[in-house]
Amino acid sequence: MTNGSRFLASIAIAAGGLFGCSDDPAAVGDAAGDATSATDASETTPDSDATTPDSTPDAELPDTELPDTTPDTTEPVDTTPVDTTPPVPDSSVTPDNTLCSSPGGSLNVYDLQNPACPDHPSPEPIISVDALPVELNGLIITGTFGDTFTAQDPRGGPYSGITIFNHGLYANEAKVGDRVDLSGKYSEFFENTQVYLEEMTFNGTAPVPAPFVAEHPAHLATNGQLAEMFEGVLVQVTDVYTTHTQPDCPNDYGEFEVTGRLRIDDMGYDWNDPDGARLGDHFASITGPLLFSFGNHKIEPRTEADVVVLEKGNSSGISKCLATECRARADAFVTHEVVINEIMADPFGDDTYQEWIELYNPGNAPINLAGWAMRDCGDQLFLLGGPEASIAPKGYTVVGMTRDRQDNGGVAVSLEYGVNGFYLPNTIGAVLLYNGADGQATLVDQTRYSRFDPWDVFFSGKSLERKGATSDGTVPASWQPGSSKYGDSNNFGTPGEPND
Repeated sequence: MTNGSRFLASIAIAAGGLFGCSDDPAAVGDAAGDATSATDASETTPDSDATTPDSTPDAELPDTELPDTTPDTTEPVDTTPVDTTPPVPDSSVTPDNTLCSSPGGSLNVYDLQNPACPDHPSPEPIISVDALPVELNGLIITGTFGDTFTAQDPRGGPYSGITIFNHGLYANEAKVGDRVDLSGKYSEFFENTQVYLEEMTFNGTAPVPAPFVAEHPAHLATNGQLAEMFEGVLVQVTDVYTTHTQPDCPNDYGEFEVTGRLRIDDMGYDWNDPDGARLGDHFASITGPLLFSFGNHKIEPRTEADVVVLEKGNSSGISKCLATECRARADAFVTHEVVINEIMADPFGDDTYQEWIELYNPGNAPINLAGWAMRDCGDQLFLLGGPEASIAPKGYTVVGMTRDRQDNGGVAVSLEYGVNGFYLPNTIGAVLLYNGADGQATLVDQTRYSRFDPWDVFFSGKSLERKGATSDGTVPASWQPGSSKYGDSNNFGTPGEPND
């Protein structure tokens, strides 16, 4: 794929709305509050316009009790949750500006990469006709990828590496560990610092610089604290898991994501082939030069030795993609007779059986959900029913893949849809609740969610909690991330209980 077409594809994905990816397939193997109840005053505080006339047959009510049709008027309280997930720690790594060349002297790699160097080119040349002629001496080749090398100043540290586009020159001669002097033209090629190679002299071999070991993989991920500093540098991350097998869905460019949303690419060693990355893959370490291409920083493993696997994920734990228009407009009228009150779309670690959807009845009478339909914007359909399909006034019902708490992370699931019933994409998704399955059914509630801007409340390992029973479920302002740890997993949310 050309740079332009892939770049446009990236824009389409980031713009979102129509696409979604799931970290658990239809046959799974394997990111705010409800009207709070219990002991606080908001127990009986659903929004007044969420209360619907009681249409429950009398036979379903106690003989001595008539339905309460008095509307509640107290607005649910919006609260800001306390984020109890350990944050990404700030890195203490800082560049050594003494490695810059003396002002007016010959440029080195640090000068080209570090904006604080006195001779750092400004403005940076961004197209080939403006490229700056440079000579770089004493570099050590750290990676070879066909028409691309990575080379590093042996003094190491931030800003010590650079990408060399060889366009076929010395492609067969260059080896990792070669010490070289080179000349060419420096530019920022689609925001990646590179030298277009013209000549290169081999001066024997030297020890390859030890990889920089990141304290947290997020530091090296796209927009990470250290990503720019270590672009072109040999790096390593440790104790990471596969969290997304197709981050460019609906396209597949051979990349996958690990902990911290750090991408791993296949330009050198294709660990995806033949079995492919699986959700929950556990790596002792992944090593390679950090490159920037098509809008993302990514590690490029060079050989099989750069990918040290502790455990493979479930064979069916792959990310699935959807690319269909939604059956309902985001601004469609909803009755709010029942509210999609909380969803866990991206549980931490292995997604197997751990996704769930919580429904809330803001009214004053029980509602029988038998025959109701839960859909997404694609072709998924789950018909609600069974002995636990009735939802009590001010009550909650959790819909999930399995009732088995050992498999689902300790969640009290009432309605089970099974391995082929439903799944929640991990990037962009929707849940729509109808009071029937035919074309005449009424849309009761809907939610949309996304991992892209402006959805800044969607995090892996945290549910999305509805802030108010009548809030617009299709916008991020109506949601907050779960902050209470539940069950025996490292996930946060309040399934079957009032939101935080």
